Amino acid sequence: MLIDTPGMRELQLWDASEGIDQAFGEIAELAVSCKFRDCKHVNEPGCAVRAAVESGALDTERLESFHKLGLEEKFVAAKQDAAVRAEQTRL
Repeated sequence: MLIDTPGMRELQLWDASEGIDQAFGEIAELAVSCKFRDCKHVNEPGCAVRAAVESGALDTERLESFHKLGLEEKFVAAKQDAAVRAEQTRL
């Protein structure tokens, strides 16, 4: 959903893990074949996603976008967690 609000300076992800998996379904399907369950698809041995990039079956930019959104999601989650901790400390 996109809302045009005057004065809004930024948009952030909010609990987007499920949406990222849906948007990058081909990466999720390839990840099932990775050697390690916790593969980050960066430089781990036996990574099916990296193998698909190297063979040309998966576009490099697609994987880069996947990584970028994953980092943004982690940043927002950490930010939210810090806000929750701060609120609990005040009580």
